[in-house]
Amino acid sequence: MRIVYMGTPSFAVPSLIKLAEQFEVVGVVTQPDKPKGRGHKLAAPPVKEAAQKLGLPIWQPPKIRNAEFLAQMQDLQPDLILVAAYSKLIPPDLLQLPRLGCVNLHPSLLPRYRGAIPVQAPIMAGEVMTGISTFLMDEGYDTGPLLCQRQVPIEPQESGTELMERLAVLGADLLVETAVGLEAGTLKAVPQSGEANYTKPFKREELIVDWSRSAEEVVNFVRALYREPEAGTVHAGQPLKLGRVLKVEDGWQGEPSGQTRPGQVIGAIKGQGFVVATGGGGAVVLRLVKPAGKGWMDGAAYLAGRSLQIGEQLG
Repeated sequence: MRIVYMGTPSFAVPSLIKLAEQFEVVGVVTQPDKPKGRGHKLAAPPVKEAAQKLGLPIWQPPKIRNAEFLAQMQDLQPDLILVAAYSKLIPPDLLQLPRLGCVNLHPSLLPRYRGAIPVQAPIMAGEVMTGISTFLMDEGYDTGPLLCQRQVPIEPQESGTELMERLAVLGADLLVETAVGLEAGTLKAVPQSGEANYTKPFKREELIVDWSRSAEEVVNFVRALYREPEAGTVHAGQPLKLGRVLKVEDGWQGEPSGQTRPGQVIGAIKGQGFVVATGGGGAVVLRLVKPAGKGWMDGAAYLAGRSLQIGEQLG
């Protein structure tokens, strides 16, 4: 079976490697190289790097609606186009090209979390389960009929990055299973049903912690965004990224009183970090932080090296 694979970030790499082991991957389509880092040097997307190692032909069209690109894909005569986090809507001419259709790998239990942040959204919502789905693509955004799904537990301290990495590995197996089933004619597409939520990309201002939320909501928000794209707050007029934040158990000696404001530094836990009040009378301890221009450090080290005072306000 001849396969064209479309993907861009690290999430899409395990699937490409698995597919190349079992099928004839006749082409890999990924986003163009982009400037990265302080030097703004062009950097290849992870899928391109993987495809180069595998010796596969690569396309990086700026626009996939380009007639020349579509003609090149037609010349490849793919039986199936498989897509994982390509990040662009696939045009109808490409959807109709392969005889078995275009299949997308999506890191959630569709239709629960469609859109841009399906991995982070369930963590922020306090969900304990998520999953991966494959579906036949149509002209909508994550709306096509389902082919395969697997439910996956979200670990209590798991970050969005860690969950994404785990789903990438599990998704590779599911995408291979889907391709095998389509080739054998044993899979039946089923329309999506249930509540559908569209998740949108984060705006910069939406990455700032809202300390008026409950301690549990603050914890879930920070861990969902750890490493990518990173939650933050402000201390002494400077940005402070947050990596690991834990809820302070009820009964802690420094538990805030009714006069405490959300976002106020109310104490410290030796060897861990400083404690910040949240909404609803709760509190969290900041275990891992990243000051402006610095790397990640534990909260205790930040507390020891900064003139952070009890009563200061974050945010």
